[in-house]
Amino acid sequence: MSLYASPKSLVLLAMLATALALALVGTSGLAADWKPEKAVELVVGSTAGGPLDATARLVQRYAEVINIGVPITVQNRTGGAQAIAMTYVSQRTGDGHTLAMVLPNLLTNRITGTHPLAYTDVTPLAMLSQEYIGVSVKADSPIKTGRDLVERLKAAPDSLSFAITGRAGGQHLAVGMIMSAAGVDLRKLKVVSFKGGAEAVPAVLGGHVDVLMATPTSAWKHVEGGQLRMLAITAPQRYTGERAAVPTWKELGVNAVMGNWRGVVGPKGLAAPQVAYWDRFFSGMAKSPEWQEGLAKNQWDDFYLNAADTAKFFQDENKTLTYLLKELGDAK
Repeated sequence: MSLYASPKSLVLLAMLATALALALVGTSGLAADWKPEKAVELVVGSTAGGPLDATARLVQRYAEVINIGVPITVQNRTGGAQAIAMTYVSQRTGDGHTLAMVLPNLLTNRITGTHPLAYTDVTPLAMLSQEYIGVSVKADSPIKTGRDLVERLKAAPDSLSFAITGRAGGQHLAVGMIMSAAGVDLRKLKVVSFKGGAEAVPAVLGGHVDVLMATPTSAWKHVEGGQLRMLAITAPQRYTGERAAVPTWKELGVNAVMGNWRGVVGPKGLAAPQVAYWDRFFSGMAKSPEWQEGLAKNQWDDFYLNAADTAKFFQDENKTLTYLLKELGDAK
């Protein structure tokens, strides 16, 4: 075999080696150097001032503190139980400059047939926080404890009504989780959906609906004022401080732990370097004093998960919520 290489062959080999080297350098540079080059939109599918919007404002503030080089602008695109916001994000495939705050609606909209987009149509980036759900009744209600509520509904599932804000949302799912664990027939439950707490709370205080499903933060001023009695919460353990008297459902023998979570996603098709950038960003934020102070101020529970764990969480949560909504008669 001859070891001689023609000049033409050597030229071709040199060109191939150069192209390969440039490709490797380009890939390495992309992986190490991607960062936002223009303003980042953080889309929120609810009105300004609510918990989801407040979470987005903390993200925005953290970006300013560490100076990521571009602004993060919060865009409130409301309607359709987050569907309008998610449609907007889904139209920006591969754009690392578009993020969205998400709630359980990201999963339940597809399950209930409200909207065709699914959690597989976005790129999971992080889970951030969650709030547990309190179950309350009027102070003069004959239902004195969580056990009273369960026993009443086991005997007659349609004898009491629940006030929630939005079907297939966190409060509705909490009803299903609690009553399923207690052995109550979910399909016979009476659930009344309101646009928000401003309508749901007066309905319970006025005696028009029997049971209020709401975060402790939302309901607590009425508990302190003596108008409501909180029976139990869906937390894994009791709160400390002024809310320590409220038992968990687990203490009452009902294995129901459920949080109304909040996370962040990007459009489908984000490149690995883009995901890596936002993974580092949210990991740093979760440890920052600004974020920890925000959690304490709003009495939210820390629920940080990185991008990979968020993707796994969505898969597992989708199975759980599909089951609950089928039992509640809301799955399509």
